[in-house]
Amino acid sequence: MIGRLEISLPALRRNATALAALVGGRNHAAFVVKANAYGHGAVQTALAVEALGTKLCVYAFEEALALREAGISVPILVLGPVPPDALEAAIDAKLELALWDTKHFAHRLAAAARKHARRARVHVKVNTGLNRLGIEPSDLADTVEDYVRIADIEIAGIFSHLAAAEEIDSPYTMFQLEQFDHACAQAHAALSTRHFTPVRHIAASAAAMLWPATRLDMTRFGIALYGLWPSPQTREGMAGHGLVLEPALSYRSSLVVTRTIAAGAAVGYGNTFHAPREMRIGIVPLGYADGIPRALSNRGAFAVDGVRCPIVGRIAMNMTFVDITHAPRAHVETPVTLIGTDGEANVSADDWAQWAETIAYEIVARLPSELTRVYLTG
Repeated sequence: MIGRLEISLPALRRNATALAALVGGRNHAAFVVKANAYGHGAVQTALAVEALGTKLCVYAFEEALALREAGISVPILVLGPVPPDALEAAIDAKLELALWDTKHFAHRLAAAARKHARRARVHVKVNTGLNRLGIEPSDLADTVEDYVRIADIEIAGIFSHLAAAEEIDSPYTMFQLEQFDHACAQAHAALSTRHFTPVRHIAASAAAMLWPATRLDMTRFGIALYGLWPSPQTREGMAGHGLVLEPALSYRSSLVVTRTIAAGAAVGYGNTFHAPREMRIGIVPLGYADGIPRALSNRGAFAVDGVRCPIVGRIAMNMTFVDITHAPRAHVETPVTLIGTDGEANVSADDWAQWAETIAYEIVARLPSELTRVYLTG
């Protein structure tokens, strides 16, 4: 075994159930499976949780099509831009699309829907302060009035995205919510003319935990679905609230070489590590091409035979050295846990993120799609 990811389907389902309960039940929870379900595998993740929420969310049109081809039938919302030449396929797949265009795109979408004798279900995006995608709050009422005149479009949702919801003290979050609420109120009259009652959503995982007022009609759960906390503040803020998240992913390999090196011997490219004493090292046949950040060089650790073993030397494209001096029983083929639990030793995606000075989102989302994924059902 060179390397494989193990994903617990029961853990995903338990997380989904707990998160839905947090916001009022399955009709108020959507699960985000973009970026290959944050590295966990989009199709299998979607199959595991589709019945536990009201819809699935992806970023790219192609991600949504892959789910449809796998037999996923629940509503799917595409959060990112869709190429104009893909609109007919999107309508045919019964996808819900994000819409923030004030000019020609809405009419092209309507024309594609008309060809398929369907109405295009859209979620209108509002820019409340993240300043990426979205219509300005002051323009929402007029834009919605234009949209409701297009017979082939149905406004199924209005949404935005928060910039600083992972912080316990975040006046900006309340500012964005106020902007969103005011814009929706201004658009109400235009929506009423077509009897549209769109779902309002602005919260992702962190906001749902720390800012209950942002839950509105639906919450988009991403990172928390996979058992990872959006930030240390969210974990602290939910202490005592009974929310338990279980990391669903483990990353495992085995040693392919062990050797004893003398005091002073150099290890790896660039001679960045010299043995302070005679020591045993083991070679793990995975490196930065396999999702291990090079920033873990000389600062991370993997678990071997129930012991946390430091990474020594520079991580190469497909090889990583670990100090197995304190795992005396380790030998060739001894299992290595890169992420997960081995006996009393645990290495988490959060550990990797801390060592690499990044966030757990990046750690799991960048695990290569070609890595073997094994889905555990027990």
